[in-house]
Amino acid sequence: MEGEIVVLETLLSLCLLLIGAKIGGEIAKRLNVAAVVGELLAGVLLAPTLFGGLVFFGTHLIVVNEAVHVLAELGAVLLLFLVGLETRFADFRKSGLLATLVAIGGVVVPFVLGYGLVIYWGYPAEEALLVGAALTATSIAITVKVLKDIGKMKTRESNVLISAAVIDDVLGLIVLAIVLGLVRSGSLDVTSIIWTAGVSIGFWLGMTLFGVFVVSKIINILCPRKNCQMYDAEGKPREPHKAGKHCTIRCNGTQEVSAIAMGFGFAYVAGMAGLAPILGAFAAGMSVAETKILNTIQEVTEKINFLMAPLFFVVTGTMVNLSGLTLDSLVFASILIVLAMLGKILGCGIPVYIMTRNAREAIIVGLGMMSRGEVGLIIAGIGATSGIFSNDVFSAVVLMVVVTTVITPIAMTQAYKLLNSHGKPKAKKAAI
Repeated sequence: MEGEIVVLETLLSLCLLLIGAKIGGEIAKRLNVAAVVGELLAGVLLAPTLFGGLVFFGTHLIVVNEAVHVLAELGAVLLLFLVGLETRFADFRKSGLLATLVAIGGVVVPFVLGYGLVIYWGYPAEEALLVGAALTATSIAITVKVLKDIGKMKTRESNVLISAAVIDDVLGLIVLAIVLGLVRSGSLDVTSIIWTAGVSIGFWLGMTLFGVFVVSKIINILCPRKNCQMYDAEGKPREPHKAGKHCTIRCNGTQEVSAIAMGFGFAYVAGMAGLAPILGAFAAGMSVAETKILNTIQEVTEKINFLMAPLFFVVTGTMVNLSGLTLDSLVFASILIVLAMLGKILGCGIPVYIMTRNAREAIIVGLGMMSRGEVGLIIAGIGATSGIFSNDVFSAVVLMVVVTTVITPIAMTQAYKLLNSHGKPKAKKAAI
């Protein structure tokens, strides 16, 4: 009977959380804000400490139990698998020196600022390290959307932005791997840092390279090629397709399911190695990105993420306890938000200015890298579920993600208008 009650409360919670997430996302999109912001804020409102804690006929509306948390974590894994699908290994070869320097600056400066603030405020070093890792993240999806909307996708600064964001994603995940290794080892001396960094980077790169150069080749051999014979649910050939080469797989959906299963498998291996499971999922996505079935897998994964990604974001929002915030914690959150924005503007903008002597491009690139988006929330979720973050720090990180995600599109659009207007020569007054 108790198990049946857990199932029923899980079903009701999933129903309300998903509906709330999609309503929040819809409202956000109508306000020209990223849907993830609406999904996250919906979770904050539906938290057990607010409306989710209401009781009807003796039943709590929303109970974020272990089953809901597990499904939310699967959402994070699938989301990073999708991010990996959108990241080609060849992109790193084309990035260039400037984009690499921008990415490094965008990781190092925010990390140092975030770590320093948390230590100064008196929180433990473990929290400081994870806050620093959260500040390294960049949401390229939001930046790309802004560039497309204002017709600036073909400019030099947009090329630098996109290439730097790709490298930034990978560097940020490597920093996360190192931080989690240090936190779990409980030692922060120089030897431990070097050892953990070496093991984390080596294992993750080894897994990624194995996937990109070995697993992807196996997938290309096994999976159907163009003009391959297709089969129905009973295994009978479907017309009018003609048989082609390498038609090894006959069951519909096998390649899609196998690719996602590979994402789960890589996530498991990463978790067993002491890394975050999302790192393994990202490596699996990069592996599939090198195959001929990329478009098919990407389409299926995007549809699955229509369900799983909002669930992750809304559940993350429910972990925010606004009732426990104090004036001191609000001041801390405000300073963290300012440092998060300055860290990207300075860390990414200064390398651009040094290399190009173009202040306009430096400002645009710095503003474009500000948004933390999905990856920042995933790191915040890891901090909350692992017990590393206190409520004040977790709430501050979530607010930082929301504010930077909302401000970045507005700041970029206005910056382009102002900088372009200043760059144009003034028209001469006609003689009277």
